[in-house]
Amino acid sequence: MNAQFLTEIEVAERTHISLATLRRWRLEKRGPKFYKFGSLVRYDKQELAQWEQAQPSGGENATERFMPKPVRSNELLRRSG
Repeated sequence: MNAQFLTEIEVAERTHISLATLRRWRLEKRGPKFYKFGSLVRYDKQELAQWEQAQPSGGENATERFMPKPVRSNELLRRSG
């Protein structure tokens, strides 16, 4: 295995997630998988990319899930009266 590791600062810059948030996530056992080498925290570059791809995303397909359902006219009459 030829792993390439990133520092927590590099991960924060790459993901635009604050260093404090990354550290809190580690304490909460959330976020991307990390490795400890003594006191050093490192993130495997390939595993980080997989974690990034697994995160929810927005865009055209995401808005379709939240489109309001059409309301029938008899429902409008019940609500107003």
